[in-house]
Amino acid sequence: MAHVFRFFLPVSSEDLVVDSTVRLAPDDAKRLHKVLRVEAGESVEIADGRGRVFVATVANPRAGEVVLSEEIPGQPSLLPIRVLLAQSGPRADDAVEKLVELGVAEISPLQARGRRREARIDRWQRIAEGAAAQAKLVMIPTISAPIAYRDALVPGAIVCSHEHDDSSLADALAALASPITLLIGPEAGFSDEELGAAQQAGVPIVRFGQTVLRTETAAVVFAALVIDRLSSV
Repeated sequence: MAHVFRFFLPVSSEDLVVDSTVRLAPDDAKRLHKVLRVEAGESVEIADGRGRVFVATVANPRAGEVVLSEEIPGQPSLLPIRVLLAQSGPRADDAVEKLVELGVAEISPLQARGRRREARIDRWQRIAEGAAAQAKLVMIPTISAPIAYRDALVPGAIVCSHEHDDSSLADALAALASPITLLIGPEAGFSDEELGAAQQAGVPIVRFGQTVLRTETAAVVFAALVIDRLSSV
């Protein structure tokens, strides 16, 4: 069976109706026509970004016009996981892409000690849109504004550290209610002061193995482990 590409429509308050004609965003229309070379009469999938997905027939590839034919039921929701990254630059971009592919609900820059520069939220948003379409998610994960470390020490939070731990991931998840918030530190790790603040707030500190993972690796590994454990409950 040939792969069917999925596209998200531009943000709209209108409810989609079967047999109606809708138009893709300009960049998606260009990709449909010039990159993917999808022709008139071929099928694509159209998501409204609010939980509904439709099979559609391409009517005018150049203009990005498609006709909705039927709704696809039973689309999986995003996972109740928020990942906060104390990282920026190309490596953080890679992490955002992979986290979106995993289906986490929200990603945000984390303002922690040792962070060198602010992440570009607009770039993360574009990456999330492309990755969500590629992964065939029902919605695009939320890319939120930067959050200060101490403000992130909320119920459901887990601090992911390579230097210290006071709980296993399994025990931490067993004691927490979703949504889960994963705090991923900068390359140098969280400071003693930051780890102490987590302990004072009752936020568990966990680590993975005995090696030091890069920020982008740690984000994907911890998110995948949490997804695996949540799915087995």
